[in-house]
Amino acid sequence: MKPHLVGSVAVALGLLVPSLAGAQQAEKSYTEQQLPAPSRAFEATVGTGYTQGFGMLRSGVGMPSVAHEGIGVEASAGYRIDPHFAISFGGQYQELSAQNASATRGVTGTLAAQYHIVPQTRLDPWVELGTGYRLLWAIPATNIEPTTMVHGWQILRARVGFDVRLSPDVAISPVVGADATTFLWQDVGGTNTAIGSPAVSTFVFAGVQGRLDLGGTKVGTTTVTSSPVDE
Repeated sequence: MKPHLVGSVAVALGLLVPSLAGAQQAEKSYTEQQLPAPSRAFEATVGTGYTQGFGMLRSGVGMPSVAHEGIGVEASAGYRIDPHFAISFGGQYQELSAQNASATRGVTGTLAAQYHIVPQTRLDPWVELGTGYRLLWAIPATNIEPTTMVHGWQILRARVGFDVRLSPDVAISPVVGADATTFLWQDVGGTNTAIGSPAVSTFVFAGVQGRLDLGGTKVGTTTVTSSPVDE
């Protein structure tokens, strides 16, 4: 083959191969498309959902009498180490109903590690394990009785979620999880005492959260397709 024909064929292939790859990506359904995954990036999340306490506060005192069902609102800040691993610290505020109080308010702080299973896809399931501290304030029905606060160690929190990635930096995710908590201290009217015969309780959570990645780099495919919100 003559040299000028060889050069022409090489140029044609160089133009054709990227076009075919782009066409194959365009032919995929939205959920099959791939996106670069964040790495070495700051992550911020916000979320809300249903939460409820189960189990025992201490021997003879069930959690429904202290903190039953309600709504939780949460936020966290973290660092995406690489496409698969991230760490974060977050807090959740809860408004709960209770049998023996007009209402119960709670706050939880949790340090967690997260693993993303297929981070370079539109649909990315993940699992998370964490530990932290939980506080509950039981608000009395009258002003005569003092507010009672109990607090203790959130021994373990486990969650699973499913990122729906709208862009390389933005995802929304349904999330469900539960923890194991032991309340160790009780404060009534400013007097803090140890809880006798503490037990293990659990709080479940089911809701939705949004995640935003800032800075860092993107790892993986360089083809980024538009999301429905961009169209």
